[in-house]
Amino acid sequence: MKAIEIASPLFEQRRHHFEVNVPPHAIVVDGDEPRLTQVFANLLTNAAKYTDPGGTIELNVRNGGSTVTVEVVDDGQGIDPELLPNVFEPFVQGVQAPDRAVGGLGLGLSLVKSLVTLHGGTVDVTSPGRNKGSRFAVTLPALSHAAAPGREEPARGLQLASTARRILIVDDNDDARMLLCDILTAVGHMVKTAGDGPAALELVKEFVPDVAILDIGLPVMDGYELAGQLRAKIGQKPRLIALSGYGQPGDQAKSAAAGFECHLIKPVDLKSLLATLTR
Repeated sequence: MKAIEIASPLFEQRRHHFEVNVPPHAIVVDGDEPRLTQVFANLLTNAAKYTDPGGTIELNVRNGGSTVTVEVVDDGQGIDPELLPNVFEPFVQGVQAPDRAVGGLGLGLSLVKSLVTLHGGTVDVTSPGRNKGSRFAVTLPALSHAAAPGREEPARGLQLASTARRILIVDDNDDARMLLCDILTAVGHMVKTAGDGPAALELVKEFVPDVAILDIGLPVMDGYELAGQLRAKIGQKPRLIALSGYGQPGDQAKSAAAGFECHLIKPVDLKSLLATLTR
């Protein structure tokens, strides 16, 4: 599994005991490989970050007939009961290590939930509490043995775009930016990305987008300033879509005044975004 390959260097660095338990027979899920790789790589990496050196992490796969459940179980820091109901919400963070080396739970788990939901699946988390480990379980539709694998389709719940558009994504969160790029590319759009405003302005010298999806909370220059500079540089062509962790009426009014036609809350509702792109 590619997700295991992505997480393996962190397992080795932190000397984790990693166990894989899978049925002896092949199991095929109804899903898109690159997106599901992102899901499980995120969960495995998260488990590694929140499990002390020498701890144990398990990957368990169970066949439920019409569904397949993949569990990532660790004996690490666990999750406080008051945090547990909100762990898939944006910007929710677990307890930070003194050196902040482990980062936060936050946006990554929100993206996991969005992608799993688009596949027609569910993701759940349980934890007995602080320092008692955690268990994340992803349940996905299974393909029957008669179904042919290897289909060239976007993720379940997504349809190919009726009109391919040139799209610029500017977001300083690497995971969010690349996942959104992967999905929009999968449905047929031509996508370029940048991590900040100056990089975006350099990019549009050769790539003039039909649509610019801009994170408002960018470093160096925020999304409002970048929107103005894009318009000054390449005219009124790009439609502007704002991404923000804040969605109060005042935030939406400010983005509208800056020329954004749509204000989406992180983690982005992909179906809403795709509907906006078709208009």
